Amino acid sequence: MSLIADIRSKRPAEFADAMVEKIARQFPPTSEAQLVKKGAQRRLESIVEHIMKDLDAFQADAKLGWIGKARLGNAFRWKLIDRGYSKQFAEALTEGIIKQIAAN
Repeated sequence: MSLIADIRSKRPAEFADAMVEKIARQFPPTSEAQLVKKGAQRRLESIVEHIMKDLDAFQADAKLGWIGKARLGNAFRWKLIDRGYSKQFAEALTEGIIKQIAAN
């Protein structure tokens, strides 16, 4: 995408919203307290693996530039917090998303 297209595009925020909705359906904010248990950790890891596959496909299709990638990461983080996840949880997942985007 061009710089102007990255700035104007709503796709990164919409995709971030879809990722957060998928996480919230399968691992609601109330489940966060259960992360001390191995079962909850494995469930979250499985969800994140699927999200990363979706992210790879989205990025290949959208061809995001650095602004689009930044907007996606920022939208993802704030949507998690707005959904009721802790700041620490949101930042950890966002860091993983950003690393995945940067690797591709």
